[in-house]
Amino acid sequence: MDIAIDIGGTKIACALIDNDQIVDAIKVDSIIHTNIDDLAPYVYAQIKHWVVQARSINIACTGQVSPDAVNFLSVRRQLPLQAQFRSLTGLPVTIINDASAAAWAEYVLNEQLNNKNFIYITVSTGVGAGIVFNNDIITCADGFCAHLGHTTVKTLSNQHYACHCGRENCVEAIASGTAIAKYASQALDKTISAKDVFTDYAEHPDIMPIINNAAAAVAELIFNMKATFGNSNVVIGGSVGLAPLFFNKVAAKIQHAPEIYQVNLLAPKSGANADVIGVHHYAKKQLSEN
Repeated sequence: MDIAIDIGGTKIACALIDNDQIVDAIKVDSIIHTNIDDLAPYVYAQIKHWVVQARSINIACTGQVSPDAVNFLSVRRQLPLQAQFRSLTGLPVTIINDASAAAWAEYVLNEQLNNKNFIYITVSTGVGAGIVFNNDIITCADGFCAHLGHTTVKTLSNQHYACHCGRENCVEAIASGTAIAKYASQALDKTISAKDVFTDYAEHPDIMPIINNAAAAVAELIFNMKATFGNSNVVIGGSVGLAPLFFNKVAAKIQHAPEIYQVNLLAPKSGANADVIGVHHYAKKQLSEN
């Protein structure tokens, strides 16, 4: 058996996997934004009763992920998670970015994407991406690649959107659930969540421009990636990305783009467990190649 862990900004999901099937699962709140220094022991406490059965620990994690450390950009903190989990469990540890893990789950499980180049974009707490090219995930030594949420795009307004990475008009600063909730709360003069935006306020005249601006930012990102990689397929996941209103607005902008920029926009097939499934299969791939 193997243990797969998905460390996100809002939730942490852990799964015990046997013969590629999840046989047990745990989900807890994330502490990245409240107590990040205790992240590794906090997660280990959730899975320690599985460790005796496991052969490996495979982690999909938000942030800039490299073998040496994970740089959690939103809280400006680095942790040597791979080394910490090796020390805590005594098991081999594979760690990749969570959006890359979700992309690999689609590559393995979605017949439409097998043996094809494509981009997976997750629009949730932040905006992340995984790029599958030539039958592999694009990675780099320091982990700062495929962070498409930190590419800049033109906006529908003249407003400048400051991003926590230090730049302006990053897609994440415009279209993430965090950003949408922030600007919607300002517009309504009360605190609401991104979920509230789509369930209760989507038709509000002060909220519609925020959603339109966010969808336009993601569409611009897709056009830029089409020009860069020549991919014909894009998968959008995440709680915001899969909100029907948001997904349909992005799809409409793609339909009205010049033909050379048009792509097939797909919803993910791998479901809520995409990250744990993806990192599990990616770790198997790495093991078979080494």
